[in-house]
Amino acid sequence: MELDSLYRTYRPLLSSVAYRMLGSIAEAEDAVQDVFAALSREKPPEVHHPKAYLVKLVTNRSLNLLRSARRRRERYTGPWLPEPELAFSPGDLSEEFALRESFGYALLVLLETLSPAERAVYVLRESLDYEYGEIAGMLGKNEAACRKLLSRARAKLGKRDAESDSVPSGDAEPYVRAFADALRTGEFEPFLGLLADDAVLISDGGGKVRSALFPILGKARIHAFFAGLRAKGSLQGELRAVWLSGQRGWLLVRPPLHPIAICFGPGAGDRADRVYLVTNPDKLTRMSADRSQIRPLPCLR
Repeated sequence: MELDSLYRTYRPLLSSVAYRMLGSIAEAEDAVQDVFAALSREKPPEVHHPKAYLVKLVTNRSLNLLRSARRRRERYTGPWLPEPELAFSPGDLSEEFALRESFGYALLVLLETLSPAERAVYVLRESLDYEYGEIAGMLGKNEAACRKLLSRARAKLGKRDAESDSVPSGDAEPYVRAFADALRTGEFEPFLGLLADDAVLISDGGGKVRSALFPILGKARIHAFFAGLRAKGSLQGELRAVWLSGQRGWLLVRPPLHPIAICFGPGAGDRADRVYLVTNPDKLTRMSADRSQIRPLPCLR
């Protein structure tokens, strides 16, 4: 198969692997482009299974990028959150960047707690269903090591593991609606009732806009945070229902200020234990409902 045909056939899959590994759409695109650029410079070997071969190349390139990205993120202003793909309906989500898992964006955040090797094994096993022998060959490890890495990853992710009882993405609806009601009326009690007592709010402004530089712990402080923003008029604007990497959430459009993306992470029972605010404008440029705003992957030359 010609290289350009391989690119057209497997780019969505390879981009989705890189996105799960890196949590950044731009870096995922770079990983895929780097692999095909290298293949175009060198005669690719004859392979019987090009899909697995390309996944191997992109996974290892993503591992290299992830290690350097983590060093940069240590110098990031405030908490770092993954870049979401924003869409106004699930049908608008691009194939490569939408996470079809329940609470997809929240899972992407949790993947940040894994080591690069744990993350690679988890993505290859849980998202792509590769066998341990195949994963070992891709990563240059033995099967026992891959099993141990996956076990550690599952332990870190706990009950949110893909093999635990999953929560349908539609179950995010109560949080989404309650938050909208709270912004409209100023009555936050019903929304707070859906949060765990030890809920945490994490805000990512990246030093580009004012945001909380440290996680806000406990729903009482979360209440005070939102009430303060509302009193200052910082939450005035048009609230639009969106999908963030496959998960229901909100986009608060408030010109001339930068927008805010909001979504929630599921906790025990029917309560959310995480509130995520993405306010860094550099992470809110990928609007799938308006394809003109999406930077396309450059064609191979």
